[in-house]
Amino acid sequence: MAGLIPQAFIDELLERSDIVEVIQRRVSLKKAGREFAACCPFHGEKTPSFYVSPQKQFYHCFGCGAHGTAISFLMEYENLSFPEAVEQLAEQAGLEVPREAGGDDKREAHAPLYEALNAAADYYVQQLRQTPKAVEYLKNRGIDGTTARDYQIGWAPPSGLLEALKPRFTPQQLVDAGLAARRDDGGIRERFRGRIMFPIRDRRGRITGFGGRLIEDGEPKYLNSPESEVFHKGQTIYGLFEARKAGTRLDDIVVVEGYMDVVGLARAGFRRAVACMGTALTRAHLDSLFRQVSRITLCFDGDAAGRRAAWRSLAEALPAIQGLREVRVLFLPEGDDPDSLVLRDGLAGWEERLAGALPLSETLVRLLREEHPTDTAEGRTRFAHAAMKLVATTRDPLFRDQLVERIAEETHLSHERLEQVLSEQPPEPARATASGSGGDLPANPTASRAPGGESPPALWGALLARVLQHPELDWSQPEIRQLVELPGVAAATLRELLAALDENPERHTAGLLERFREERHFQRLMALAHQALDDGEVAVTRQTALDCARQLLRQHYRSRIRELTRPGTELGTEQRAELARLTEQLQRFDRPQ
Repeated sequence: MAGLIPQAFIDELLERSDIVEVIQRRVSLKKAGREFAACCPFHGEKTPSFYVSPQKQFYHCFGCGAHGTAISFLMEYENLSFPEAVEQLAEQAGLEVPREAGGDDKREAHAPLYEALNAAADYYVQQLRQTPKAVEYLKNRGIDGTTARDYQIGWAPPSGLLEALKPRFTPQQLVDAGLAARRDDGGIRERFRGRIMFPIRDRRGRITGFGGRLIEDGEPKYLNSPESEVFHKGQTIYGLFEARKAGTRLDDIVVVEGYMDVVGLARAGFRRAVACMGTALTRAHLDSLFRQVSRITLCFDGDAAGRRAAWRSLAEALPAIQGLREVRVLFLPEGDDPDSLVLRDGLAGWEERLAGALPLSETLVRLLREEHPTDTAEGRTRFAHAAMKLVATTRDPLFRDQLVERIAEETHLSHERLEQVLSEQPPEPARATASGSGGDLPANPTASRAPGGESPPALWGALLARVLQHPELDWSQPEIRQLVELPGVAAATLRELLAALDENPERHTAGLLERFREERHFQRLMALAHQALDDGEVAVTRQTALDCARQLLRQHYRSRIRELTRPGTELGTEQRAELARLTEQLQRFDRPQ
């Protein structure tokens, strides 16, 4: 097993690599002020929206949202794993990648799970070749040998997997990988039995789980791997790795219901389809897809269940629309799915049907009209109220204005009147921990705003964005340093950022980001690193960050004081001293600056 790549080497590698040079070798860049611009290599476009910053050593596409460091670019552009991208970048820089033995790196800790899953996939493929009824089932569904090979489709027999893998893996490793389940007596049994098996890969091509389909009567018809250290259904997208492998530049992606639809479309020559493994479309799914393309088409059955699924997806998609992002919706005829349609109508018929997909805005109007017909004043009123609740979740101001215009047209109400209703909508609930804590990182950072009455997630986002984007500034102010003592992910992130800058004040944005690649909030930090700031002068940047820090500390002190002064609370000597200290600090913050 390969050793770990030391963080110190990653830092040195990024210091000695120029992201402009790395990208210029693959994409034609042109100078655009202090940055370089090009048409995005990750989605089709005619006007450049892909920018590379030499100062930050960071790239960002305002069209599809792709962004990252030189390592990220190599991973995305050439479909490389993290170690492979580091190896390639090191070779260009004339460095040899060192390795460390041991450590607590997540890639090493999870290696046995990936190995077990790969071994299971090989076993299932071998079993498929020996099972005529499974091969016949796939042929009847239009799946040929080439497609089965490309997607590594296999067959799970009623038994045999545990015996095949027993010499290499412990029972607990097979349970942890989701290949086995514990029996009541403490033993283990195979999870997948008598099913066509579809390996599920992450963006690096590693198998993280399986989807299995019965070919005979029984329940459940579809069975997916359970949640594990490497498999997370709410973030997993089936077929995305294969779609990216089929073509470096994807113009759009189509989201279908299941893996049979993905594979059936691929057999017909359509390799831009993916599926969400039987779970509802989530914001994480959308963010992942929009890092690949700027246009997504969502396919739904034409029945009542399809309408319900469309409503859930619409609620997730509205906040995700920004810039050049586009979501379209296709309702299929009742009783049909993409797999059956492409078998009957061929690839040309499927493409023609896709071309008729509705924009998200028009889908919203049509679904609302079905629930609240607009042929009466009462219906138009209900329509407007329901619509404004949804419009209030949008983030892009131009998209929001367009939606309001369309709803005004549908309800015969003025734009101004609808804007008034919109202003009365409660804000979308913050996805964060309790007020005053270090909290989680904001899912939708409002980093460009100056602090005022914002929630802790918004304040943390504004502060961290400025530290990430301006590591050259002096961040030694006492208020900012005090924040690292607060609990939570955001405070811990700030603590590591400041420690990295103390160690090397010359670090750039990319060097800071790469320290968090294996953390779950890495993509949120990437978003903060390219969030537009309206500061103008550097002095404003520093002052805005300082104001955020003071506001966060103020909120933390107030929250803690409320806890200590809750009725019925008896304070000891230490608690009374803490209360006095917090009260004094709060009074100091409340004095005019």
